[in-house]
Amino acid sequence: MIEGKIMGRVITVLERHKNLIKVKFRGEFGYFFPDTNLVNQSSNVETFVDAEKTLAKHLAKEDDQLIMVPRGFDVDDLLFIVQAISKEEIKVGNEGDLGIFEINPDGKIKRQAE
Repeated sequence: MIEGKIMGRVITVLERHKNLIKVKFRGEFGYFFPDTNLVNQSSNVETFVDAEKTLAKHLAKEDDQLIMVPRGFDVDDLLFIVQAISKEEIKVGNEGDLGIFEINPDGKIKRQAE
């Protein structure tokens, strides 16, 4: 969430499978593919797949070292909300949570406050 600002309307991700995301928005349930363009414009980050790749690059980790958990999409501010978890940290018995991040269509990343 941007400091001092209340998040807009958010599509909440309920479940993520390899090729399908189950969501809730305005009390309704629905599904879409991870590579669905949610920003309706040509930009660096248009889909959850793009957001996850951008975040992995930002964290300087390979895709296979991370578990990416899509949390939501802010419809008003066009922000992908993704949680990153380190597989390596989990293997050694730690929590592994790297944080929840907001990724905008330009690829700018901001870590959400705890």
